[in-house]
This record gives sequence, structure tokens and C-alpha cells, in this order.
Amino acid sequence: MDIGIDLIVLCFFVGLFFGIISVTAGIGGGVMYVPFMALFMLLPMTMAVDTSAFIILISSGAAFLTYLRDKRTDLKCSLIFGSFSILGSILCTIIFDFLFDIDSTILKWIFAVVLLFTSIIMVLKARKSRLAAKNSIEEPIEFSLKDHDYKTHLKKGIPLFILAGFLAKLIGIGGGVINTPSLNIILQYPIHNATAISTTIIFFTAIYNTIVNSILGEINYLVGVLIGIGAILGSIGGAKLSNKIPKIALQYFVAIVLIIISIRMFF
Repeated sequence: MDIGIDLIVLCFFVGLFFGIISVTAGIGGGVMYVPFMALFMLLPMTMAVDTSAFIILISSGAAFLTYLRDKRTDLKCSLIFGSFSILGSILCTIIFDFLFDIDSTILKWIFAVVLLFTSIIMVLKARKSRLAAKNSIEEPIEFSLKDHDYKTHLKKGIPLFILAGFLAKLIGIGGGVINTPSLNIILQYPIHNATAISTTIIFFTAIYNTIVNSILGEINYLVGVLIGIGAILGSIGGAKLSNKIPKIALQYFVAIVLIIISIRMFF
């Protein structure tokens, strides 16, 4: 694939824009990177999925370092949750890289379904945020990552973390659409901490997926680096802006975009 200066600039700004949205909205960038590469750049679906995992590794790594420095994520807990996510990716590797082959059309349909599910989650999160703001319901001011009790409800979250890792490997998403609600609703982390920890889990899972995809898959490193450079800046900026910009409008906007993309992927 020939890449001119116009495409280089486009990939950079696509990575920048998607990086900001993915971090501030609390979703993995893969739900946007994969459709862009598959529909606009016309990469094979399997290559788009594998390359997306590489981009997510780059962008989530930058955001993770930002969150860690700002003390909004917990390394120990993230490693625990991330181990289950990696387990899900390992299961997906065994099933679809060694036991069965999955048709690219089926893979595209699965991705479209996940996009629709993601958009529904985004709308529900936006409605919850709007109702909380309307009723002046605020998260507790006193909160400590170190002392937070996540163990009581951990068993309920384990299957969801495994599912997030499974889908991350299968269709190249970060898994934030599953991780963030699980952390916020089930394990009762405040939403901003849930987003930060979700990004950390995504980073650890992306390390595994990128290594496996580099051996068994098909990563377009040139496209990945071009988009990844913009995604790094977008992720860092998004991590800093996530406490300041209105999430409700952003969540509705992203949901509408994902619905449109999912319909396009079906047809």
C-alpha cells in the first residue's frame, strides 16, 4: 500500500481525534480504528484488527503513564483485573488461532454487533450521568484507591474482564466498553478512576495481543505507527481533559457515530 503525505497527515489526525475521544469517553479506540482502516484504508479485516491492537498498545501506554503519575489508577488492582483480561485473550488465541478459522465477513459482523452494543452502553451511561446531575447526585468526595474494597464484588467482575480480553483479541478493541462499566457499577469505583483503571487493563492486555499478533497475525506497522503517534498525543490530552469536558454530550455523539459505522459494516 502506497502512503503519500496526505495519508500520513490524515492518519496522524485520525489517531489524535480518536485518541482524545477514546480516553475521555472511556472506550477503547479499536471501535474506531478498525472501521477506519477496514472501510477507508481498505485493509483486510484481519489486518485491521491486528494493527488496531498495536495502536491501542501505543496509545493506552501513554495514557496509562499519565494516569499513574496523576494517581488515578492502581497498579496492583489493575494487574489483578488485567490478568483475567489477558486470560480471555489467551482463550481467544487458542480457539481462533489454533483450533478454528474465522471468516472475515463473520468477523466484520461480530464487530458491527459489538459497535451497536457499545453505542447502547454509551447512551445508558449518558442518561445515568444526566440524571445524576439533575438530581445533584455526586460521587463521594472521600475516596481512596488504596483502601477501596473491590474484593467483595470481584467474582461478579471476573467473567466480564475475561470477555473484554476475549473481544480485544478477536476484534481488536481495547475492551473499555466492558471494563469501565464493570469497574464503575460492579466494583464501585468512581467513574474517573474506573476510566483510568480500565485504560491500565487495556494496556496490559494490548501487550499480550501485540506480541501474539506479531507472531501469528498480520500487523501493518507503518499504518499503526502513523495513527499511533497521533493517538499518543490524543490519549495524553484526553487523560488531562477527562475531568473537564462535558461527558454527556460526548457520549451521545460517540454513540451516534458508532451506530452509523455499525450499519455501514453490516452492508
